[in-house]
Amino acid sequence: MRARTLLSPSLADLISTQAGVIGRAQLLAAGTHSKAIERLLAEGFLSILVPGIYTRGGDPPFLARAWAGILLGGDHAVLALESAAFLHGLAHAEPDLITVYAPQKRADRSGWRFIRRTAKGRGEPARTTVEVTTIDLCDGLDEDESAALLANAISSRKTTQQRLREELQRRPRVANRQLLREILVDAGSGAHSPLERRYLIHVERAHGLPVAVRQAQSHSKHRSDAWYEDFGLLVELDSKLHHSGGAAFRDMSRDNDHALLGLTTLRLGWAHVTGSGACETARLVARALMQRGWQGTPEACARCRSVPW
Repeated sequence: MRARTLLSPSLADLISTQAGVIGRAQLLAAGTHSKAIERLLAEGFLSILVPGIYTRGGDPPFLARAWAGILLGGDHAVLALESAAFLHGLAHAEPDLITVYAPQKRADRSGWRFIRRTAKGRGEPARTTVEVTTIDLCDGLDEDESAALLANAISSRKTTQQRLREELQRRPRVANRQLLREILVDAGSGAHSPLERRYLIHVERAHGLPVAVRQAQSHSKHRSDAWYEDFGLLVELDSKLHHSGGAAFRDMSRDNDHALLGLTTLRLGWAHVTGSGACETARLVARALMQRGWQGTPEACARCRSVPW
């Protein structure tokens, strides 16, 4: 009898669903005799990934290893942290280590890490929700890293500021909970990157400048980071000030289109929003606003002693 005929159609479908992975317990529960399993292995239809977990040959891809982690974790196991983030599209790189939340204690294995925790899963293979995944990953990150992660989750439309705030509210033990609450408030104001958030906090707020409209379309084809609509001034915040190729062309086209509308664009990077650079930038923006009719007075922050106004 050929090996493939030892599997029922339902088991064949299960292997396909699980990205070519199946557990010994699943085979036995479906009525496959241990001798039949031995034949499947002997004839190369299945190969051992780790003891008790079999795969349909070859170097298993991430999805197969993820399914193996679920099977190793047992009932109600879910993928978590970087593994869940990758499956949700919140991360571009496949993690080398598969992280699994399991209700029962499980020993780590090479390529798999198990954390004893109960969490609701979604999708196949089961993974923590976008909100749980994001807050879990933020726990312990620094300010800019947390801002980047939260902004990415919101701007990619995988979740919303409100859903993340609700998840955070359910999690009183997150180490940097207050900081995350503040970042989410800023994200709700349109600060969709760490750079944009630093401009909002250290340039605009710290120096009493007018509040810009964020992520606004001052031109039908373009969206701007900060638009001082009443004064015809735009601020674009670029992590790479010197773009090349298509990105540089898009920047020039955007600035040219805005110039035709009578709008002035200031382009700023990290050095402009950190340390004393934030004070110098506030002075620059304040002067640009005053030239365009702003009647207010910029305020000096504690750091401004090193940057005369």
